[in-house]
Amino acid sequence: DPVVDWLLEGDPAIRWQVLRDLADAPPGVVEAERARVATAPGGWCARLLALQGDDGQWEGGALFPAVSDRSVGQPWTATAYSLVLLQDCGVDPMDEAVRRAVARVKAHCRWEHAGQPFFSGEVEPCINGMTVSLGAYFEQDVSAVVNRLLSEQLEDGGWNCEAENGS
Repeated sequence: DPVVDWLLEGDPAIRWQVLRDLADAPPGVVEAERARVATAPGGWCARLLALQGDDGQWEGGALFPAVSDRSVGQPWTATAYSLVLLQDCGVDPMDEAVRRAVARVKAHCRWEHAGQPFFSGEVEPCINGMTVSLGAYFEQDVSAVVNRLLSEQLEDGGWNCEAENGS
């Protein structure tokens, strides 16, 4: 299949999933390719991991880049969304480079809201839902965030992500 062949020419973050989902490759082949996601020279995730700051954050912020004017641009380069991208690419959470990066986030990254530790979540349920997903994927204890989310669930089963703003 030419489309599968074309996809297999891409980054390891794409290749391992193509091998698993489209090429019916043996599990060992899939696992070997996935193991390259975080470290392949020039690979997307290796480049992203290399962009993590000494402060454990990407772009100096948890949800927003550390810029003076937050009305400029979007938060997609900050820590939370960098971790989401690593998760979406299927980086192996047990990879040593990934574990070091997550440990730096845990030790140093704080939410802009009130300086809460990253894996402790903050006040907004939407952000806390993302925090639970990331914590579960990267094997961090997010049980307090889960409990908070369960306590904030509305009668209709959803959450109000603007409650903090008076909605």
